[in-house]
Amino acid sequence: MTGVRARLAWSRAKAGAVLRRVRRLPRRARHKVRDARLKWSAVRKLAKREREWDVPLRMRRPRWWLRGFLSRSVVLYDLDRRGAGEYISDLQRVFRLKRMVHPLLQDVINNKLTTHLLLGTLDVRSAKLLGVFWRGAVHAFPIEGREPIDRYLSGLEVGQPVFFKVLAGAEGKNLFKVQRSEPDGWVVNGEVLDLDAASRVLKAQGHPMVVEEGLDQHPKINELFPDSVNTIRVLTMLDVRTQQPFIVMAVQRIGTRRSRHVDNWSRGGLSARIDVTTGQLGQASRLPDGTELEWFDTHPDTGAPIRGAEVPYWPEIREMVLHSARILSFMEYVGWDIVVTPDGPVVLEANINTGMNVLQVHQPLLSDARARAYYVERGVAPEASDTGQPVTDEPV
Repeated sequence: MTGVRARLAWSRAKAGAVLRRVRRLPRRARHKVRDARLKWSAVRKLAKREREWDVPLRMRRPRWWLRGFLSRSVVLYDLDRRGAGEYISDLQRVFRLKRMVHPLLQDVINNKLTTHLLLGTLDVRSAKLLGVFWRGAVHAFPIEGREPIDRYLSGLEVGQPVFFKVLAGAEGKNLFKVQRSEPDGWVVNGEVLDLDAASRVLKAQGHPMVVEEGLDQHPKINELFPDSVNTIRVLTMLDVRTQQPFIVMAVQRIGTRRSRHVDNWSRGGLSARIDVTTGQLGQASRLPDGTELEWFDTHPDTGAPIRGAEVPYWPEIREMVLHSARILSFMEYVGWDIVVTPDGPVVLEANINTGMNVLQVHQPLLSDARARAYYVERGVAPEASDTGQPVTDEPV
């Protein structure tokens, strides 16, 4: 035991000595060390994501890994034919985009609770916040105290949907749609359960969650796929010349049988580009399972027309998003999730690290001159050369 303690003491002393030497390094050298550590962390995340795509080895694209692209993205963007010059790579997304906005500001907007409170303060129409769920109880607003989850569920009206969402998360993970279907039955993410079983599902979650009131989507949006809330993703960023926000791209996300109760692209949902001027939908696509990218004029499950359909309240959506971006101008770069209700648009969520491939499947973001200027200004993308061709970013 004495020998183990001695080795531990030696290890601590050695680590302390290394830390002291690092602190004595010039600031520039420390930044390089920090950047290398962050890039290595990003590469590890991408390696995990690469392994999650369950395909034969022959479908991997290792030569593109050195350019920062996952094999699935190579298929999605058809990089072997188009090249990578105008696309934001997967590595740029996880390594550089997160550093554009100060971490403390990211904490504000990426946290669903603070986002709700912030939008409410600024009088932006958003989903109603009902409370916070933690340690088996719901802290319902604005009531004092809290009540056990089984009692809270018992108080729901039949047919009333509520959503339990983890405070910080994406891609539809840790999201539970709960609806009381009958006096003694509750539906949790499509599964009919009794009160005890429904309570156990929520108690098993190890993170605090916000509780939101369910929204009724517009009948035209509901026709696309009625089993999920089909949200619009709008990306805004700062025009570095005018210092005013603008909409780079907008897409309508649509649920499918694959994605079940959510519309998330990463879980099998569709993405259809919205014409920012007219609000009309183009073709829809989804993440490829193999080497072929699928495009749909109609929904593959419901048969509802997609291409040519018009988004209800589009002028109001566009104005609401730009207004929100202007009053939160210190954020500069935000992905807005919008629900179109029968009465108009509602902001559901906002986040900084918005997904890239749900947008770039339709058009590379760097092909927009204002978007490229912003990404160059913030150190995400390289500048174009005098010939107009982009300078190749450094390899991994």
